[in-house]
Amino acid sequence: MLAFALILSISTFGQVVQWSNPTKLKGTAIFTKVIGENENGIYVLRYRNKFFSKNIIIDKYYHHLSLDQSRNIELKKSRMVKIKMTSQGILLVKSKFERRRQSNVLSAQYYDYDLRPIGKEVELLSSPIKEFGDRGDFRVRISENMEFIGVYHSQRTEENQLIADWALFDKELKQIRRKSVVLPIKHKKFYLMNFMLSDQGNIYSLAREIIDIKDRDNRTVDRFFIQEKDSLWNLQLTDSVVYKDLKMTYDRKNQQLHVVGFYGHYEMYGSQGLSKFSYDLRRSISSQSFTPFDETLTSKLNTGKHSANIIPEGFEIIKVVARSDGGFLCVAEQKEIATENDIVMVNGIPTSTSKNIYNYNDIMVLNADSLGVIEWSHVIHKNQTTVNDGGYFSSAVVFVDEHFVQLIYNDQLRSTGEVMQVTIYTNGKQLNKKLLKTELDFVVVIPVESEQVASNKMIIPTSKNRRFALLKLVYD
Repeated sequence: MLAFALILSISTFGQVVQWSNPTKLKGTAIFTKVIGENENGIYVLRYRNKFFSKNIIIDKYYHHLSLDQSRNIELKKSRMVKIKMTSQGILLVKSKFERRRQSNVLSAQYYDYDLRPIGKEVELLSSPIKEFGDRGDFRVRISENMEFIGVYHSQRTEENQLIADWALFDKELKQIRRKSVVLPIKHKKFYLMNFMLSDQGNIYSLAREIIDIKDRDNRTVDRFFIQEKDSLWNLQLTDSVVYKDLKMTYDRKNQQLHVVGFYGHYEMYGSQGLSKFSYDLRRSISSQSFTPFDETLTSKLNTGKHSANIIPEGFEIIKVVARSDGGFLCVAEQKEIATENDIVMVNGIPTSTSKNIYNYNDIMVLNADSLGVIEWSHVIHKNQTTVNDGGYFSSAVVFVDEHFVQLIYNDQLRSTGEVMQVTIYTNGKQLNKKLLKTELDFVVVIPVESEQVASNKMIIPTSKNRRFALLKLVYD
């Protein structure tokens, strides 16, 4: 996790823009995701659908962005769960339903940085299927020091209670420990939002329980699970509020975990403040704070007829970055997915049609101190609306530097088709500019596929004149 340092002056930066040659992607693997970069080169994943099934392709690029080689990996009725660059090589984790065993099996395979398999595929664990069509709910995380691999999955008892299962492996794919616990929660009423591993191999999870209340809307209870060695316990986040969105981040320097979110109340529109739950890994103590929004922030948003100190519904946290002084930076975006149904006449026969409309609107940047008090805030106004594309070209790339945070997005608000770059420094000053001059080229960035590969490098897949091209930004 990059630390967002607290400084008092503005630092200027140089920015080098590099391009790969535009190319037309062949075959069906047309979606991409940057895996990372190291001394061997840049690695990009190509796949055919969001389920990561059938087959995947790993492309290796030289640092100057020319293509070196590619490897096609047949998944053979499996689906990819995780791919990550590690000190051992590229780790590919996949799950597969085995009919003979009536189980979902999670396995892992390392590839070297010339894309050759290392050793044999290793089975990590298996889980009996719960019902017809069950393909497993495996979740995989890797510690920041690359020493540990954590796996979560769920099962259920005959009474339909939840069995939560956490397992820890070392980087050699050998199991260190495994913890299964029956929770007094209905299986389908429990949702693991996220979990993380510390550098010591301890597992910390954020989960939500849905509680049915007769004749009323459902209520939720959010819990923070702590697994340290063979012990497992949980802390309940206060139930005096309802959390609209939560995001967990690991402060490696201060050895703390933070859960940052927006809170409100039931039967209330929008969110009324910023919450912060912190757990100190060294002292095993927790704290929680709530900071109401004020008009300094909400006046910058379109709050409509609602209270001036309420932010609208739909804000989801994109990124939380721990500050070196215990504070944090929070980047959130307002999203909305609407379905529009219509009836059209086809050859004189009425036919029902529907379309999904994806709206990605304003971005909110909040800078808070160690107590969760907001020191400054910014709102970037944008309006990205697309139909039936999953919001593929929407949202924003987020780059975090020691001295600033930068947002890069396709600008539709002004109908210019430009790629905008908004830089916000640690003292709150904001600078806006066009990242790319597109008078001769049509360029759109693909935020969901981008990756910050180093403290001073960002790699962004783009569509350049309707061909695939990698954009690399290097900061001095």
